[in-house]
Amino acid sequence: MKITFLYIVLLIPATMAFSQNGEEKVLTHHEADDRYGSYSPDGAHIIFESNRDGNWEIYSMDADGKNQQRLTNNEADDRRPSWHPNGKKIIFESDRSGTNQLYVLSLRNRKIKPVNIEGLDGEPIFARFSPDGKEIAFSCKKSDDTSNIMIISKNGKKVKSLTSNPFRSHYPNWSPDGKMLLFFSRHETDNEDDEIYKINRDGSGEKRLTHWPKHNFCPSWSNDGKRIAYVTSMQDNRPEIFIMDANGENASRVTYNNDGDTLPNWSMDNKKLLITAYRNGNYEICELSIDPDPAHK
Repeated sequence: MKITFLYIVLLIPATMAFSQNGEEKVLTHHEADDRYGSYSPDGAHIIFESNRDGNWEIYSMDADGKNQQRLTNNEADDRRPSWHPNGKKIIFESDRSGTNQLYVLSLRNRKIKPVNIEGLDGEPIFARFSPDGKEIAFSCKKSDDTSNIMIISKNGKKVKSLTSNPFRSHYPNWSPDGKMLLFFSRHETDNEDDEIYKINRDGSGEKRLTHWPKHNFCPSWSNDGKRIAYVTSMQDNRPEIFIMDANGENASRVTYNNDGDTLPNWSMDNKKLLITAYRNGNYEICELSIDPDPAHK
């Protein structure tokens, strides 16, 4: 189904954050850039990336923004952290070896182990554990314009490619039951704009969910599997958060800001989104309350 959006211009002060759904809270309050936040499986903690100490490192904080602490500490860039479903480990990517690789950090003892992927032709980015923790999905980047979605076992073996084309496909996000993944790709737009797709974990049943002549990207499945939060570039290229049904229908805009909002991730109860938002001259981790959708109660 092709979706047509109708936009209303709102005059909003530059410092004001606005959502049609509910309250927004800035959690990080730091002059550096804080990005890529996600809730722990029990909802008590948040991990994110920040360049507050001179380069990109992984940080954690309580769900209310308190007790912010650094988890990695080296001269390389450590980026894009994501939780293991048991909440005891995280996976992230780093160029500490000279090329981008995946690493798993134990939160108990802070030990870091590389994920050695057999026969990979490219750099792994945007990695996420499957809901059962047995597999890892990621995007294999060969160049800025060419990448594909892949799945490996947690030890780096049994490499399987879900997409195979000369265009850009990024940001795999597992469905709560682990049977499907979301991603965004340019393979039907000749690398002109990103659109959101879902695909079965065996690579079958690919379906395009968005049709909008600017970028649609960074999809995130709600934990009940009924809705998808994602980002859309507006007419002036400013990104805003949208939510749609899991089948791509009933898209609605969530944020209305003069600055950009991106990288949504749901809370376990589906009542909040963590977003990366440009506030006060830098990126912050913000928490956005989401009113329940009456159609899904």
